[in-house]
Amino acid sequence: MGNRKTESYAADLGDNVNLKNSLFGENWCNELKEIDKHEIIARISEIMGASPSNLHLAEKIFDTVKLDMTRYVIHHEFCRCNSVRSDLLLWLDSRTNPAKAKKLSKFMNKYLK
Repeated sequence: MGNRKTESYAADLGDNVNLKNSLFGENWCNELKEIDKHEIIARISEIMGASPSNLHLAEKIFDTVKLDMTRYVIHHEFCRCNSVRSDLLLWLDSRTNPAKAKKLSKFMNKYLK
């Protein structure tokens, strides 16, 4: 899905990779992000059929479910064999279900401090 050169570079750096501190400039990273997004949208559109209007609908689907899909893959596929930083899981949970994240945050602040 992503750029293979970037993935192998990240794997060589060790356990924690901060992509914000990448050797590549912000414009280059933004361009890669858009290329990856377009490839996923094109794949969704292909599944839906050949109608040109499906490209716009595929983009809406991508924007709607991208974080839920990420959360699903990390929780149910990646985490089964690997460890994941808790801040990533908390961030994903807060993005996919903000109301539940606020409740958890209030609970933690009230009872764990």
